[in-house]
Amino acid sequence: MGLFDVFYCPNTKCEYSKPLKENEKCPLCGSSPKKFGISAATNLSMQKKAHKKIEENGETQEFLISDEMTDEEIKTKIAEDMMNLAMHEAGTSWMRLGTLLSFDATQQMLGAGFKALIDQNKIIIRQNELLLRALTKKPNNKQKKV
Repeated sequence: MGLFDVFYCPNTKCEYSKPLKENEKCPLCGSSPKKFGISAATNLSMQKKAHKKIEENGETQEFLISDEMTDEEIKTKIAEDMMNLAMHEAGTSWMRLGTLLSFDATQQMLGAGFKALIDQNKIIIRQNELLLRALTKKPNNKQKKV
């Protein structure tokens, strides 16, 4: 165990954030503790705070990806983002016409460009998640050679 490794409740939905002993269960959710280094503990803390903040505000926030999402759900989101991007690209000629009539064409064009970049990044992030999942899957039983 490293000098800075500490045991914490790994459940991001649980509010308990104090250090635990190795064999001690979380008093709030009953999860077994997990050993975390400094950077992993910081990341866990941020996830717990983000989850708590979302619950306190009563907001439902949709994340780009989560461990609970299936591959099919991610593929559906990719298809939706690609459709949004295609609609944006199809609308750019109308956008040019609109900017001629606008008082602030530069701001409209910048906004449209940033929107396109954001949509492209969403697609890339989700595709990377699918690739990561495919690479980390355990290989099926040895396939029989025919």
